Amino acid sequence: MKNHRISTTISEKHWKLLKKHAEKFETQQKTLELALESLENSSKKGPELTLEEEYWMRLKWAKSAVIIEKNAFKLLIETANIELLNELFIRDKIVEYTIELYFQKPLEVCSLEEVINGLVINLKITNWFDTVDYTDEDVYYTMRMTHSMGLKFSKLILVVVENALKTYGVKVEGIISAKTIFIKCLKINSE
Repeated sequence: MKNHRISTTISEKHWKLLKKHAEKFETQQKTLELALESLENSSKKGPELTLEEEYWMRLKWAKSAVIIEKNAFKLLIETANIELLNELFIRDKIVEYTIELYFQKPLEVCSLEEVINGLVINLKITNWFDTVDYTDEDVYYTMRMTHSMGLKFSKLILVVVENALKTYGVKVEGIISAKTIFIKCLKINSE
């Protein structure tokens, strides 16, 4: 094996660390080689996080999510004052905030596709839905959601998503039932 000579300067803090670990690993050379191998191995640790996993990590940091069992949540929605919840979501811009948190930039500088993706990711990680997806139909996006939470829930989510998209500045049209939500989001005035 061919060896290479290096010469560099390091801070006082790192010099102390090198001396400390050189005692443990016998030489400065072994210490530096082990540190470099450790850096290499930690960068290969595992697969990259999915969008949902990355989003969960940001929500954990922000301490803005609370876990509740799905049937208990359904009961709360069925007995809740939906108008009051709508006011909360609209006033506090909760969904808009979570999109900004995920993309780490203000909503108004996001592209419409980023906003749609942010909504989809946000809705998926809640585990409130059976399915959440969207399609690009050239002049508009169509979001589709299925769930088992009832008509009140559909009404709440429609208002929340419509409000986020209107805040962004696009026109939306929604159709709901007790188990489905369809939202057409026009691309006009957005990209």
